[in-house]
Formats: sequence, structure tokens, C-alpha cells
Amino acid sequence: MSGVLLEVWLPTGLVGTLRRSPQGLVRWAPDPAWLAQGQSPRLGLGFLADPGPRVAGTGLPPWFENLLPEVGSALRARLARIHGIRPTDSFGLLGALGPDLPGAVTVVPQGALASAPGRDPGDGQPIPSHGAAEAPRLRFSLAGMQLKLSMTAAGERLAVPARDQLGAWIVKLPGRGYAALPQVEHATMRWAAAAGHPVPQTRVVPVSALDGLPAGWVESGGDAFAIERFDRRADGTRVHHEDLCQALELLPDHKYGDDPHQAIGYDGLVRLVVDACGEGEGRQLARRVGFVIASGNNDAHLKNWSLCWGAARRPTLSPVYDHVATVSWPAWGWDADRPPTLGLSLGGKRSFAALTGAVLDRFVARSGQAWAADELRRGILDASAAVDALGPSAPEAMRRALAEHWRRVPILREVAVPPFI
Repeated sequence: MSGVLLEVWLPTGLVGTLRRSPQGLVRWAPDPAWLAQGQSPRLGLGFLADPGPRVAGTGLPPWFENLLPEVGSALRARLARIHGIRPTDSFGLLGALGPDLPGAVTVVPQGALASAPGRDPGDGQPIPSHGAAEAPRLRFSLAGMQLKLSMTAAGERLAVPARDQLGAWIVKLPGRGYAALPQVEHATMRWAAAAGHPVPQTRVVPVSALDGLPAGWVESGGDAFAIERFDRRADGTRVHHEDLCQALELLPDHKYGDDPHQAIGYDGLVRLVVDACGEGEGRQLARRVGFVIASGNNDAHLKNWSLCWGAARRPTLSPVYDHVATVSWPAWGWDADRPPTLGLSLGGKRSFAALTGAVLDRFVARSGQAWAADELRRGILDASAAVDALGPSAPEAMRRALAEHWRRVPILREVAVPPFI
């Protein structure tokens, strides 16, 4: 696709282009009319701060790279193989998967769309139809490392979408190494909902209830985890959002906040969300961090938090997604060679064992929000009060691991009576 131009659309029109030069450089250029309209609708926080062009020497500019499955993931390798594209060819893969990307952004070859569909800025955007009828059916893109599919629901069954149809569910397929992963994720998400956080509908489904799976994507039976997409509506429209890697314009490789030029932890994220969304959303984020600690989630990195854009000029936090009590497995729990750690630092610390009142004092200082520690503690208290929501369906190994986790984490013992003892 050397020299090819890709157009980037949002619901009300063209927002810019991505062009790959014969030398392999990819350049993002914003559309002048979109800039003249004050970047309405919004594409992302980083573009508001710096509306100018961006150039990537390899891959794509970070905001667009984050629309694709991560390099090295099974999903990226399989989608690239289906479309006859090298897995490292991000520009080519974005062009192939562009009709069905996370959020409401659509990326298509030059001239594929004459105009945007006639919908209000907050109403999302239907999937465009272009290309030959014999093109591969799997044209969706989902970020992350796990093998997953975007699927449609029909009663108790889920299916790979028909051509030009949007999937309304994300289905994570079973893999090796993490026993009862679907059950643990489902239990964690139901717990989060009971603790007062907005959570899409989730379910555990047998693989036998999934229709249209590509050959070889599932080795055997078992169960999968399904979650309703917050960026897809029942009428076929989309909701635009960006994950926090995109908001910070960091490549997925730095989703754990470890970019040497822009290191960031939960302290910085609270500050970012307050600035971008307002104090109310910042307080909610701090409460969600409290739930992350309470649920023993080692993997709540930057790509597991998103901002939703609608007709408003400021974003809001997306519903909760990808929260898993990872301490449920020995490799991630308290029996591992290294004690469990947070996905991002808090008050300068990552180790759960180091989370004390003094760390929360630093959280307040670094976030610049006097209420930050109180809201985090409230998140822990809400989790403790809602723990019965785990119910008998939560795997016993998960319950034992969480009991040990609450005994080991100082701030959990300080804030609430351990609910698992």
C-alpha cells in the first residue's frame, strides 16, 4: 500500500488523512475544514493540545496504532494472515480493518466515502459499505493481546457479524494457562457493578454457543467471556472513545506508564481526568482505583481506561471494562516469586504490599486533588460492602486468593474489615 492515502472519518465528516510515503513514513494531516470547526466532533485529547500533523517513522502515529491489536498478539497475527498483510504492517492492517474500529472513527481508502452518514454528532456512525463482496468477513479491530472477536447476539447465541454488520459484543476466547478465566472476569465485573461502578452486561458462554468461529481459533470446548460493547448501540450506531494510551499519545508498548519521556501513574491519570472531564469524573476514577486495589487487579493499565466523546465538548469516563482479579492465579498472586504489583504506580509505589496511608498521602500530593485519598478509600469500602455479589459462581481459587490479598495489603486492612475471612 505504499503511497496510498487513507481517510479518517467521524460521524459528521472527514477529520483528516493518513498517507504513507514511498519511504514508509506515515503522516497524519488534519482536515482544514474540521480544524476550522474547532475539531468538532472531537477525535482525541492530544489533537486539541497539538492540532498539527504527526509523522511516524515506523508503524502509525500512536493514536492510530492503538486502534489495532497489539504487535505480537494472536489476534493481530490471525487478522493479518486473513487479509494477506504482514503483522508488522500497521498501515496496511488499519486500511483493511478500518470499517470496524474501536469507537466511532472509520478509516477507509481515499474516495470510499463521499460524505458522512447524516447523524447528529452524538449519535455514532453506521459501518460503511465498500470493497468487493468476496472480501474476508473478519474486518473488525479490537485492541489488546487476548484472542477475541466482535460478535452479534441472538438470544443465548453469539455469532461472527455478517458483512457490513457491527458486532455489539466482545467475546474473549478461552486460552491456556489461566483456569476459569471467563468465570473470574465475569465475577469481577459483577462485583464492580454491585460496588456502584457502571458496567456493561457480561456473561459466560459455552464455546458451543458461538457461531461462525474461524477454523483453528479455539482448540477445544470450554467457556468464553462476553461483554456488551459500550461503543455500539442497538440501532447500529457507534460511540466514539479513546483509551488513555491514545489520550496521552503513547504507543501500546508503554501501556504500563513506563515511557521514559512521559512516565505516568494513577496520580497523573486523576490529574488528567480532572483537567479533561471535570472533578466529578476525577473522583469516580479515584474510586475505581480503589476497586482495582480491592479486587487484586495487577493489569489495570492505560488501555483499560477510556474517555467517551459525544456531542459535548468534554469527555466522560467510559463504563468499566477489562477488570479481572488477577491475583486469582499463582503466577500473579501472593505465592509468586515476586509479590503482586499494580499495573500503574500509585504515590510512587507499585507493590500491593507497599500500599499504606503514607502512599495515599503522596497520591493526594501528586494528583493535586485533596479528595483523592478519601475517594480511593471509598472505592475500597464500596467493594467490601458489595463482596457478596461474587456469589457461589465465583471460583473457589479466586475467593481464597482474594482472602489472602486482603490480609496482605495494608490499606485494605486499614480501611475495611477483610470480607473474605
